Amino acid sequence: MRIMSSGLKGKALFKYRNLGEAGFTLLEILVVISILGALAAVAVLSVTRFMNAAVPAAYEVERKQVHTAAGLYMLTGNHIDAATVVGPGNLGIVAPWLQGNLKYYWSIDTNGGVYPVLYASSLNSLDGFTPLSGSWVPGADGLSTNGDASSLVVAGGNYGNFTFQTSASFTSDDGYGMTYRSDGDGSNGYILQFDPTTDTFAVYKMVNGVQSPALASTSMPAGYSGQHSISVSVVGNSHTIKVDGSTIMSFQDSTYGSGTVGLQTSSGSNVNFTSFTVTPP
Repeated sequence: MRIMSSGLKGKALFKYRNLGEAGFTLLEILVVISILGALAAVAVLSVTRFMNAAVPAAYEVERKQVHTAAGLYMLTGNHIDAATVVGPGNLGIVAPWLQGNLKYYWSIDTNGGVYPVLYASSLNSLDGFTPLSGSWVPGADGLSTNGDASSLVVAGGNYGNFTFQTSASFTSDDGYGMTYRSDGDGSNGYILQFDPTTDTFAVYKMVNGVQSPALASTSMPAGYSGQHSISVSVVGNSHTIKVDGSTIMSFQDSTYGSGTVGLQTSSGSNVNFTSFTVTPP
């Protein structure tokens, strides 16, 4: 049967096929395409949910593997003197007890506890960092400054509650420090600084580029030098500073709740940094 439009002579706008006629109408094809599209959307959502669920499971399996390997390391009479980071391409102390490589970065504390790493770098390159001033020289031994001017390098990310750790050593009379909860250009945020002329650690607050009086400070033993592990832990308004795993000062301040983290040196300092990690507190 054919139905002709009344307005356009000779032009067949619609066609109904006879029962015995082969093929599909346009309407039938569109219906099939719509059904296939709906089924494809459901399949994509199901696969996405499955993949999202698999990531945390794989993450937890790897954490348990690292925890077991760290336990075996300690059971053989070894000690972990400071937090150690392991990850892809760097199995470190757990290498003998792990098969294959790691997909994620992990921090192992002195008791063998294993925690996820939010950010990690061996400082052999400036990948992931934004130098804001001064001269930074990456190399096999870490990240160094040449002492020509004060320097600041910032790692990407916005962190609220965290532990920020680095290892540093200096060969000149001026100091170095760590910035945290910073706005990214150093104008606002906190700075932990070590002054070798007085053997003092102090935390300052930067407000629109102006450094406040020290929020907290403490003296180190005379002649403090060499390489040391330094960490800053912040949870809410509580700040805790540690050197080589021992707390040297703590205080409270709620001016800044989150921001970037970075490294800083004073003009005239020759400093070498050999690790950089950000982990949950």
